[in-house]
Amino acid sequence: MFQRLHELSQCLPEREAWERLNEGMPANYDRGLALCFAAGGEWCGVRTYNGNQGVLYRSGPPNGTDFTPCCKFSGPDSVKTLARLSRAVMQLAAAEEIDAQRRDWLAATLATFEREQETILDAVRQARVAAGVDDKEHRAYVYWADEQMQPVHGWPAIRDLLVHQVVERFADKGGSREAGACAVCGREDTAVYGNYAVLACYNLNNPGSIAGGFRANAAHRNFPVCGDCALAIADTFTFAETYLTSSMAGQTYLVLPYSNAPEVREELRERLGRRPQRYSLGKARDLIADELALTDEFAGYGDQLALALVFFKQQNAAWRVQAEVQQLLPSRLQVLHAAGQDIARAPDLISLSRGEDQPVRITAMTFKQFSSASDKPSEETLRDWLTALFAGKPIDQRHFLHALVAKLIATGRSNANLLHWTTRQAWGFYRYASRVRLIVPDPMEEHALMSDTIPESPYGRYVREHADFFRRPELVVAFLTGCYAATVASVQYKERQAAPFAKKFIGRLLTRQHLQRLYREGHGKLAQYGKLGYVITGLDPDLANAWVVCADDWAVSDEEATFAFTIGYSLAYRIGQLERVVDGETEIETLDG
Repeated sequence: MFQRLHELSQCLPEREAWERLNEGMPANYDRGLALCFAAGGEWCGVRTYNGNQGVLYRSGPPNGTDFTPCCKFSGPDSVKTLARLSRAVMQLAAAEEIDAQRRDWLAATLATFEREQETILDAVRQARVAAGVDDKEHRAYVYWADEQMQPVHGWPAIRDLLVHQVVERFADKGGSREAGACAVCGREDTAVYGNYAVLACYNLNNPGSIAGGFRANAAHRNFPVCGDCALAIADTFTFAETYLTSSMAGQTYLVLPYSNAPEVREELRERLGRRPQRYSLGKARDLIADELALTDEFAGYGDQLALALVFFKQQNAAWRVQAEVQQLLPSRLQVLHAAGQDIARAPDLISLSRGEDQPVRITAMTFKQFSSASDKPSEETLRDWLTALFAGKPIDQRHFLHALVAKLIATGRSNANLLHWTTRQAWGFYRYASRVRLIVPDPMEEHALMSDTIPESPYGRYVREHADFFRRPELVVAFLTGCYAATVASVQYKERQAAPFAKKFIGRLLTRQHLQRLYREGHGKLAQYGKLGYVITGLDPDLANAWVVCADDWAVSDEEATFAFTIGYSLAYRIGQLERVVDGETEIETLDG
């Protein structure tokens, strides 16, 4: 990741070291509150600056001090924010880089601040209200200033001091070495620093196999970074956090564009320098379903522009990489988007809700939904799936199918009314995963008995259409049994306004014996209600024949059988509806119809 950040830094406009370190203020921090002091250090009051242009701001650790005399308000608590600001001013008053006259003035203002703290606090609170600060769309920042409202962070000496302090912090956190080799750029015989703080790649206080052991002054032996790379990475990381960081399905991530082609890098530099906000991902951007302005504008370059995708977790001062995709190609994103559109257009997966078609849409939330059978998703499984998806690497098909079936069973037990909807989602998800090669079935020749098993009916044609899943006679039998069960449950509901027959299979893992019993009992129920005519010339003989052909040969797992059965149960009516075929039988609606 350090390498990718360093590569991206080469595609950003060249700037001075202090400009690289300047984080500035986010757009919604647009209310500046200046604490103004006279030439003798006397308190003048709070004045408001609308906007954030020209602000020099570099944050420090949450429980420490910022590098510049300018602080964000983290909520309405003025006491903590002003205390943090005063600590930053104290550091300036003791810095030799600041001339003596200004240090004396800063000391005088600090004395005034301590003496009139309550008055200043009240003035700040009133100014926040008057400025329209709501801590959402309009947030506030506070800074030290003179009686002309000229900010202290605007002093030229502050810029040099900022660079010096940050570099010194590198040495303080992980030791330094006057002459070493940088692990990022490879330059030798240069000053290097260890445990680089912007993105610490190891912990000095935790056990681990690191070369420098647990002594801070030897940390430069673990992952040494030179000062130039450190500043470039700091700048690039701030840029990435601002524009290239987002979230999907609860997973925070950032994308780092890179290219080996000089013309692409130059074009990237020009575009990012001119209008970086155009490529901002925003707070929520689903890479599976949403287009990216960056890859769209560079479409003419094909895969010469690639993305490094990093899933991370940030909590307080901790920043941890959770998963990475070293190379996410635009062509891969195109494949994913095209497959998602194909699934959304699939007529068999469309349901009707309130008079409107509801297609199955594959998004990152689909992956999250099926990552666990419980209401609490599995963060690890979700990241594993997303990482494999974007990297174009297959996952274990059996594990994937297990997750889908577990979710279907759990849904049947907790809320059976959602089973048909969840089945459409699961079946669409399976087909999507197969299409994008997230799951790759073992190569297999067509079973010798398949032609004898598949009936000449709408259901048989559906099986042939999805032959990549229905690859064995057992799966056809399970599917047809599900269609049969849908007919029985629908008839029973019309007769009794209830369907106790469905309780025999909803929320259960189905074995071969269970499926055989459902067929026998379902046949008996239809006979009891005098409705065998619904199936006697079509589905019943087709299913009976399929069982005969299958005989004792049963080589599929219970999860595969359950999935095939549930597809038949939930989609039987839709399949017949799409065929528009009524072969002398009365068309009946299943529970989802």
